[in-house]
Amino acid sequence: MKKFITSLLILIYLLFNIIVPTYAAATNIFKEGVYKTNDFNLTDNKNYAVQNTSSKDGIYVLIFDENQIGLQYVRLKPNSDKFNLVPLKNNYRIVILGDGEAFIS
Repeated sequence: MKKFITSLLILIYLLFNIIVPTYAAATNIFKEGVYKTNDFNLTDNKNYAVQNTSSKDGIYVLIFDENQIGLQYVRLKPNSDKFNLVPLKNNYRIVILGDGEAFIS
């Protein structure tokens, strides 16, 4: 009887942990790394803004064009306001440095 109850509890635990909701806002949050603008699912030549959502750590956001020429460098403090970016194209690269989290909208 103990084996049955134990296995039933484990099964119930696993079933409740399989279903995890994903929120749409969480998909636009990026950590330190080098990204292509395709990774962000952005539309060409549209204006976007970046915001640091971390409460402790600042970040640097760098934008490079297809020839690796720097177009924009932004330093964002923790819990920063939104900062407008240059119009982005599909072949641009975005570099995020620091322990904070960048929210692109």
